[in-house]
Amino acid sequence: MDALFRRLPALCGFTVQDSGGLFVGEVTVDPLAGRHGFGEVTNEIAATLCELIAEYPEASELLNERTFARAFH
Repeated sequence: MDALFRRLPALCGFTVQDSGGLFVGEVTVDPLAGRHGFGEVTNEIAATLCELIAEYPEASELLNERTFARAFH
């Protein structure tokens, strides 16, 4: 996940939800922090999660209902 946040400086955080399969839920993007648009960020998150699950199938269970954030305040 650290690499994902480094690649996408505009990404503030996102949730992973389960609705018959994992999907990216809420995504928070700082429009002033980078050149990436919302759709591009969401697609990049989904691709990263798919790669992770393909490599480590057990990760699917660990990702479910999680929130990932650049920083917690």
